[in-house]
Amino acid sequence: MKDYFQYIESNQKILDKILSDFTEATGLATILVDTHGMELTAGYGFSPFCQLMRNNEETRHLCQTCDMFGGRSSIKNNETTPYICHAGLVDFSYPVTIDEQVVGFILCGQTRIEDKDDFHPIIKEQTYWKDDPILVEAYENMPITTPEKIRSGSKLLTIIINYYLSDIMSKHLVVQQPTQLLNAVDYSEKDLADARMDHAQIPFTYHDSQVQEVPHEKVKNKISRPEVVEALEYINHHLNEVITLDEVADHVYLSGYCFGKLFKKEVGMNFVDYINEKKINRSMILLQDSTWSIDSIAHSLGFSQSSYFSKLFKRVTNISPREYRQQIQKEALRK
Repeated sequence: MKDYFQYIESNQKILDKILSDFTEATGLATILVDTHGMELTAGYGFSPFCQLMRNNEETRHLCQTCDMFGGRSSIKNNETTPYICHAGLVDFSYPVTIDEQVVGFILCGQTRIEDKDDFHPIIKEQTYWKDDPILVEAYENMPITTPEKIRSGSKLLTIIINYYLSDIMSKHLVVQQPTQLLNAVDYSEKDLADARMDHAQIPFTYHDSQVQEVPHEKVKNKISRPEVVEALEYINHHLNEVITLDEVADHVYLSGYCFGKLFKKEVGMNFVDYINEKKINRSMILLQDSTWSIDSIAHSLGFSQSSYFSKLFKRVTNISPREYRQQIQKEALRK
């Protein structure tokens, strides 16, 4: 098994490129994990919501457990079926084999779906996070995906791996709906039964900051124009980029002038203020994860200069990003 992981490591750049391009094309997060759910590559397209979950010691192991049993379930059932993770998002996975040996799983999804009737939890243990305003904000900022997009994504990933990646990597690596692979991993019904045991819901709390929240003019509950609805979805999906009014106007087939007036009428604030507020709200989520530097957060939100990001943050919240993070850390120590 060690040789297989060395083989993966030697092809790390190819794997990273494939997973990154898949995420860019589909909007679905992806990562390669081993048969125990431990990460083998970087995660691509992870939302702030998932980043918070995976960087919290109380819930990270549940993410890994879902990854593990999602992959093992696809082996057991001889098919890949999207499932609901412990935090309520929809994922799917494919077993990765090298020379007919399962070495891990490619996990995709981490997406929000309104109608989950067709999907079932992979484990019964759940994380209760809806009382935490930071996580609620992160969840609500996630774009909503359709079941059809999830299924199309799973088919696309199979094609990419089997007909492109495998050819580059000398045809050793295969991702497919498995056949006769049950003995290739340390899998047992008891493992799955243990993971599906009934447990009390796990309360998840992040640090409640006493910092003044970003002043927010609430978006109207009922926006009458579909162009604005589509624009808001586009903004949420591209919040990590530089977003201009003309760009979004082109996306909804309106002139910049007409779109600007319509946006302010429907949303209740001008376009630039809305974008800045959304980015600052997103940054407040990321600042709670101390592994992210302020420069990294600024660049991840499309700011070319972290100094401008810091000035904007202070203008909106009355404190600097560093002061906000320090306050969060102090509150954590008091608990």
